[in-house]
Amino acid sequence: MAHRAQLHSVTSYSPFYLLHGREMQLPGNDNLKTRCVQESTSLDRRIEKLKSSLRMAYKEVSKANRKAHQRNKRLYDRKAKARHFEENYLVYLYTSAMKSGLTRRFKKFWSCPYQVITKISELNYEIVRQDN
Repeated sequence: MAHRAQLHSVTSYSPFYLLHGREMQLPGNDNLKTRCVQESTSLDRRIEKLKSSLRMAYKEVSKANRKAHQRNKRLYDRKAKARHFEENYLVYLYTSAMKSGLTRRFKKFWSCPYQVITKISELNYEIVRQDN
């Protein structure tokens, strides 16, 4: 319940609000019964109010997600380096995938050597194992 009522750092909305269109009524220390606000509005008016508040919240969440994506991209691009390899270069291949049931302690992440055959795109190269 605490997690659902907590405001998210990116969206500034709680998960409960995004689902129900209103904030969760939490019990206080002095009274453990929840207090629900009784409104005398009609059902149609309440539904329209819920729809408009959810539309506004989704729009704000979408905007916040775009900002977070841009921030994450900036942080990634600070350390990312473009690599360019020519044909016939010898390179090492990094493989972080693990077979299930094995430990990372003795895993060799770099396998060697491979020869660059062709450049497929900016990030992809065709390589072949170079056996000695």
